[in-house]
Amino acid sequence: MHDVVVVGGGPAGCYTASLLAKQGLDVQVLEEHSGVGEPVDCSGVIGAESFDALGLPNDLKLAEISRLTLVSPSQLKMFFSPPTPLAYVVDRAALDRAVAEKTAASGATIHLGLRVVDLQIDDGHVEIYFEEIQNQGISVTKSRKAVQASMVVLAGGPRYSLQEKLEMGRPANFLKTAQVEMEVRDIKEAAVLFGSQIAPGSFAWIVPFKRENKILARIGVSSKKNAVPYFRELLRQLYMQGCVDSTDVPVRSWVIPVTPIQRTYSERVLAVGDAAGQTKPTTGGGIFYGLLCAEAAARTISKAFEKGDFGEKMMKGYEDEWKKTLGAEIKIGAFFRRLVERLTDDEIDDLFRVVQSDGILKSVTKNARFDWHRDVISLALRHPSLGRIFLRGAFSAVMRSSH
Repeated sequence: MHDVVVVGGGPAGCYTASLLAKQGLDVQVLEEHSGVGEPVDCSGVIGAESFDALGLPNDLKLAEISRLTLVSPSQLKMFFSPPTPLAYVVDRAALDRAVAEKTAASGATIHLGLRVVDLQIDDGHVEIYFEEIQNQGISVTKSRKAVQASMVVLAGGPRYSLQEKLEMGRPANFLKTAQVEMEVRDIKEAAVLFGSQIAPGSFAWIVPFKRENKILARIGVSSKKNAVPYFRELLRQLYMQGCVDSTDVPVRSWVIPVTPIQRTYSERVLAVGDAAGQTKPTTGGGIFYGLLCAEAAARTISKAFEKGDFGEKMMKGYEDEWKKTLGAEIKIGAFFRRLVERLTDDEIDDLFRVVQSDGILKSVTKNARFDWHRDVISLALRHPSLGRIFLRGAFSAVMRSSH
């Protein structure tokens, strides 16, 4: 029997496994895909704080985001230039592989092509059932097997059947996303675009970088609605502007939880990262939150092995810890997201005008941090003119819904 089985070989799962293996525990990581980092379901933008925390080599950075253009529905523009790089554009597949390599070096064992399909908590252990997937030419064979462990960490991304079985719940809200990476022209800096015709209830992004002497960009949309049609329209506009050569490109789409699951623990089981809904409600970014929660999970698991106690009361210490660190950020971020989702295009334009004319952008630039949004949100909501726009938007949304 193993000490810990981690379900999922992404950054949150591997970082948890690495921390536990360094403590001398027998840790097994079960990753369903045949290679770590595949497929890429991410914009590939990571905050400087997250990158440094992982201790990764600088050659994973494809570009620095040191200036950001924000575009309103009527094409008003704001230019955000913080004093230090806001974030990095990274080779996300290579980043995941680098994290996995560090995890293996720490003593954890990573198994590929194993899809966990069920868990059973028995007396003294967890029974983990998985399918071993083997591709043989055009045929795929699956064989069901089982392994035992004292504890399980769920870190397999936004899939919640196991969490629901254990009465941990599932996130109440999701963003739908669509993205492509392709060669571009005349796009020199990162841009974030807003509006009901671009990304209803959220935003679109264009993030340029260089690779092998080519100018590429990750172009994507997140939305409360199906993101693919809005992505196609954005790509069409870029084609008309001469920025891309084609609109006939394969699109990668996925979902991002923007609220946590009801309970991130059960007897002998913890959930970390997207598997727990631990993402920034404002943007859907999850790497940084996943790392912080991985550290909290490792501390709880270490204590559980020291005391020989894997009950729910012990596991609850994990949730208490991560909520102490991130709870206020998530609540304020979720409140702000609800306000922004209710704004009309005209109200978003009004926000841009106020920010541009009232010296707010300077204050925001001074206080902004890529992975911590509470201070900037508080600044915006306390500002009289901005506060009135958000209040008007909330009132208008109520009136619209009543008709």
